[in-house]
Amino acid sequence: MEENSLNAAVIEKWKSEGNIENNLNSLKNVNSGLAQRFVFPELGIQNLKLIKEVFVSQIFSEASVEYKCALLELIRYLCRDKNIITPLFSDDLVEALLQAGGIYPDYFIDSLEVVIEAGKCLNNALLNSVVVRTVFEQKCEQCLIGRIQAMIQHFEGSQKSYIKQLSYLTNASHSMLETLLFFDLRMAFIASAHSIELQKKWVDDNEKTNVFLEVLKFSCEKLPITDPRKSQWASDALRVLFNIYCHAQIFDIDFAQQCANECARLIKSTVVEDDLKQDAVHFLTIVRLCLPSLCPELNEEEQKDTTKVYDGYDMRFVDSLLEVMSRKIDKTPQEEIDMLTSYFATLMDLCKNHKAARRYCRLKVIPPLKAEHVEKPPDEGKTLRNKIIKILTLNGPCKDAAAEFLFVLCKRSVPRLIKYTGFGHSAGLLANYGFLGAINEQKRESDSEDSETESYNEVRNQVHPVTGYIQPDKENPLDNMSDEQKEYEAIKLANAMDKLMSEGIFQPSRIGPDGKPIPVGHVNELIKDFPTEEEKDSDSD
Repeated sequence: MEENSLNAAVIEKWKSEGNIENNLNSLKNVNSGLAQRFVFPELGIQNLKLIKEVFVSQIFSEASVEYKCALLELIRYLCRDKNIITPLFSDDLVEALLQAGGIYPDYFIDSLEVVIEAGKCLNNALLNSVVVRTVFEQKCEQCLIGRIQAMIQHFEGSQKSYIKQLSYLTNASHSMLETLLFFDLRMAFIASAHSIELQKKWVDDNEKTNVFLEVLKFSCEKLPITDPRKSQWASDALRVLFNIYCHAQIFDIDFAQQCANECARLIKSTVVEDDLKQDAVHFLTIVRLCLPSLCPELNEEEQKDTTKVYDGYDMRFVDSLLEVMSRKIDKTPQEEIDMLTSYFATLMDLCKNHKAARRYCRLKVIPPLKAEHVEKPPDEGKTLRNKIIKILTLNGPCKDAAAEFLFVLCKRSVPRLIKYTGFGHSAGLLANYGFLGAINEQKRESDSEDSETESYNEVRNQVHPVTGYIQPDKENPLDNMSDEQKEYEAIKLANAMDKLMSEGIFQPSRIGPDGKPIPVGHVNELIKDFPTEEEKDSDSD
């Protein structure tokens, strides 16, 4: 029998040992063997029952802190496995675990080391166990928030700190408190991510929600954030706030605006890491009503002291957001590009509700076209326009959000969108919106205003409408073919298309009355409404 294997004989020995401290070495060996594992198919129901009995009976015994931490470490490893967590987590084990974590009401705990180890365990348990989440939500969430608030007030040096009421924290080192805050914020994040009821409870209670705003403000009080722990606290606080608001239909706008203002402060800072800024952007996507206030109108004196002003409005937030997005596009692999959807969503919502912001974004993203802009494909280059159009060649939510953002900047003008992107890049958006029927509509007077230069107008007719740039002259492959060769190639192409259609790989379509594609069953449907030569030459209306 291996020393580090967990089986019925080992567990029975732990259970029957008169002096449980004698189990410590065996328990540590078992934990060492489990540390790198995430599934435990060898543990049957009977073994799990024995483990529960050992844990519940010994965790609050007169055992040493080291032994209690080893017991908690064992449970932490086991609750990685979703297949055994339900039979493992009985009501009494869940209650004992929450008590060890110091967040069970009216229960005294005297060891911070045990509390921290229990916090590690609870992070796994809350992630994988519905039972643990339910008990936490019903009985423990208030205690957790109270402890987070007490620690933040203690760090701030506030006289209001309730940390003295938590006896196991009174003599704790600063480092231990920082570690505990890390696990407490993770618990809050995991619990709020899994429970809409908890989200509702917290969004309706500004005092509770304000605790996470306090964490954010404290962590980001001094910029740059030189302590990586504070950076992590700020990130977790933003993620909890996102969870709280993500499903809320009604919430306190004034309080949400405070959160949005703090996010804007981070985004505008030149010394905050882009990853933290991304968490701030994620939060802003769910408080759309707060976005226009981030670009306030300025009086003459304020304009003198502001670096980015447009039409009398402060554009520092928009400018910074565009800069961050540009950097993130450069750094993000194609397979992870959907993580940037929130940038486009935030910018799009802001531009829809703030005329000056939309005009500023238009100048930064799709400035007036010059001849040099159409010398290469629109998705090639280092400008923000090039980068965004490159995203339109990918698949996923980010592609749709990027296309819609460009459409908003074009004031939903189909000809203007095609001019900037080429029809090939915008066809998907136009099809989704039912605007394919508008691709030949007359341009509005404003479509050329501020969107074309004299140099562009000189080459406008050379721009290919599908690709969006001036394509180099190419030799027509048909020029050197005989009529028989042309006929052969045409039949070959038709057969290939027929095969692809019959295999369901693609299906031709025509534009329906609603402007959206309608599948056709035969090629004749594509030409039934096509004008004859006589109709083309007719002068009649």
